[in-house]
Amino acid sequence: MDIERFGEIVGASVVTGAQVTPEQVASTLTDGELLQAMHARGLVVGSVAVDSTSETIKSPEAPTLTPESLLESFDTALVTYISFVDAVNTARAKVRGHKKPAQLEVVDADIIRKDVEALLSNKDLMAELQAEIDYFTANPEENSPEPGFDLVIVPEGLSATDEQAIAHNLQGKIPSTNYGKPYIRPAGYNDKRTLKVTGKGYRLAFAPRHYNVPKGTTTKQTNWMNANNQRTPTTKLQTATDAEAMSYINGLVDNKQLDTPDTRFNQTYFRRFDQAPHDDYVSDVRVDGSGWLYFDRSYVDDADPTRTLVVPKA
Repeated sequence: MDIERFGEIVGASVVTGAQVTPEQVASTLTDGELLQAMHARGLVVGSVAVDSTSETIKSPEAPTLTPESLLESFDTALVTYISFVDAVNTARAKVRGHKKPAQLEVVDADIIRKDVEALLSNKDLMAELQAEIDYFTANPEENSPEPGFDLVIVPEGLSATDEQAIAHNLQGKIPSTNYGKPYIRPAGYNDKRTLKVTGKGYRLAFAPRHYNVPKGTTTKQTNWMNANNQRTPTTKLQTATDAEAMSYINGLVDNKQLDTPDTRFNQTYFRRFDQAPHDDYVSDVRVDGSGWLYFDRSYVDDADPTRTLVVPKA
């Protein structure tokens, strides 16, 4: 049994999207060893006979991503983007004093759509998104929703005050809630990093419906993300800002996909595990079962799985 070699073969398959061949498996594991390993992990590749009655177990079938399927989320993402700009501009207009914050401009929808279409025409990018879908279909994290991606379009140049204005607007849209205001963490726990501005007025990213970062402490999750990003030449994983997390959540609300209290947490949980901790906590965003939107914090040794955005590498 050559487990190390078998791991290298499977890892290469995840990155490239190429199928593992029977010859590669046979060169490293016997049939019995392969079956034992898959039973131990709860995994099956294709179908495998498990007893003398020839009963078969089939692995889940991964959805196939296409540019057209990802473009289906464009309209929702665009409406979310415009609503966020409106929420920010409304709040900025109410600021007292002679020097009010500048109003954000809404970028023309045709410009954004052409940018998205150009992104989706990149076959390497599509292959890496599909490879992630394939991997987490076969290896789902506990309580993860089914794998898939939605496009998010997020305004640039937002402050923490702007994000709170968006949060108050979003809270009012979440169904079955008894809360008039979102929970806002103390400012000391916010991520102090600022994203590089593209100059376009917006950012594009793919938000996973599934958990795409395994459970672990913040250190383990950061190491896992960094290792993944070294293997993928076209895309990278990137923890979401509060606004990016809310952009995805808003899409779920608008499509009436956040109506079931029992699944809200796992549908919406984003953890900024790679930020500098404050008092051993990092920031997170989620909606709880009662419909309360949280800008909260997560202890560094908590080990829940989470999700990160997938973005193009510069």
